[in-house]
Amino acid sequence: MKSNMFKKWFYLTVAIMVIFVSGCGKQTTKGDQIKVGVSIALEANNTVKTWYEAIKARGESYGFDVIGIDAQGDPGKQVSDIDSLLAQGVDAVVVWPLDANALTSTIDRVRDQDIPVFGIDFNVELGGSDYGLTNQIILGRGDTAEKVAELFAENLPEGAEVAGIGYAVPVPGNTFIMKKLKSEIEKHSHLQWVGQQDNPTDNISGAEPLMSNILTKNPNLKALFTYNDESAIGAAQAVLNANKKLYSAENPEGIMIIGFNAEESGIEAIEQGKEYATFNLNPVKAGAASVDYIHQLLVEGVGLATIPAETVIPSPMVDKTTLSQFDSWEEELKLIIEGKSFDPFDESGTE
Repeated sequence: MKSNMFKKWFYLTVAIMVIFVSGCGKQTTKGDQIKVGVSIALEANNTVKTWYEAIKARGESYGFDVIGIDAQGDPGKQVSDIDSLLAQGVDAVVVWPLDANALTSTIDRVRDQDIPVFGIDFNVELGGSDYGLTNQIILGRGDTAEKVAELFAENLPEGAEVAGIGYAVPVPGNTFIMKKLKSEIEKHSHLQWVGQQDNPTDNISGAEPLMSNILTKNPNLKALFTYNDESAIGAAQAVLNANKKLYSAENPEGIMIIGFNAEESGIEAIEQGKEYATFNLNPVKAGAASVDYIHQLLVEGVGLATIPAETVIPSPMVDKTTLSQFDSWEEELKLIIEGKSFDPFDESGTE
């Protein structure tokens, strides 16, 4: 009799302890208990800022606690930023790298704590090093470079001089697209690549004097590609200041300027005829996609093997003929914030 009573009390006590422990432990089925750390390359850059805003908005829709630290364009600071996120007990890390190679040992430290790491444009091409990442988003820069070279080849005369403006900081994606463009231009015998200058300030004022220098050295310049829209706008201003014309259907002898990103200033520049075209970098889709993968892994409980190592998000072209089909970054963010349907893996867009 006493033995049976003891057994009943024993099992009841064990059951109560199991319930108590399970109630106090981390619940991966509750999104509000997931903490996501974000290493932001340069929040002053509108594209990177929009990417981070997309991560915050998508994270909040799942109830995640999103913590971001701005590296302010400093690769060394980005290393310490990620260590700081680790110290804050994050469950996942998302990184837009300034210098992917400089982060190798840092990512190893994150992985040693069994924390998944999600990156953007570490490789910039399919099939490269995985850098130890759980997943990396690859933006469509390679296809963009090919398309730009084709546009120049189709619209420019024999012997046309072509130049580029890149970014002074060796951000992998920016470095890649300019290198890729040069190699694509050289495939067209009637085009002449005359070189690249790098914007030290990542804005309009930094690009304008660079374009003035390019025009001085290459008075017969016919085309320019820039790594972002603000550099394209600065270059266009330099062209007008030099009393030269910008390319259009009405002025085929002018200088064709193509930018990249499709941020608001770039869309306005196309409307005003300052840019011939731009390409949508899709930072909202890129940010939301990483958060969706985190939700799948930490909340839905899918296995690591289910998360793809690489995900390509295309960068479709936007010009005057496709402006009406273009969904702005602001419109996409609004969809996420308002809890409306938004699929970051939808490849439709202006092309």
